[in-house]
Amino acid sequence: MSDLAKLRQEHAELVGIVRRLGTFIALPAPPAQTELFLLRSELSSTLIAHLKTEDWVLYPRLLASADQAVARTAQAFSYEMGGLADAYAAYAETWGADAIQADWAGYCAATRSIVEALMGRITRENRELYPLLEGLDKAA
Repeated sequence: MSDLAKLRQEHAELVGIVRRLGTFIALPAPPAQTELFLLRSELSSTLIAHLKTEDWVLYPRLLASADQAVARTAQAFSYEMGGLADAYAAYAETWGADAIQADWAGYCAATRSIVEALMGRITRENRELYPLLEGLDKAA
């Protein structure tokens, strides 16, 4: 499987996890802690693995491109991703099992916000960043 195919597959996995999470946060009360814990763990582990793949595979190739527009775009995306990664880490740290049980509505609102940011990022990467890698692959 090519690097680009792996990245796209990871995006599809993240979208699926986020959709399942969306069904939970649409509930009027929290689901069983173990169900939510497993899904949150799956999201975190999949997201972390994906970010590492981008850091090790995607960004080095794009940043090293002789095409300055490609390198600048990659630099901008890389910088923005740091902010989203930090926001996700803060979200995950804030919303442990006790906090979720104590403030389900607050957790749902925070989850909608982080999911919106994550989905926006995935859409932008699919539309703007991954075609740049595809272009480098075709040129190689």
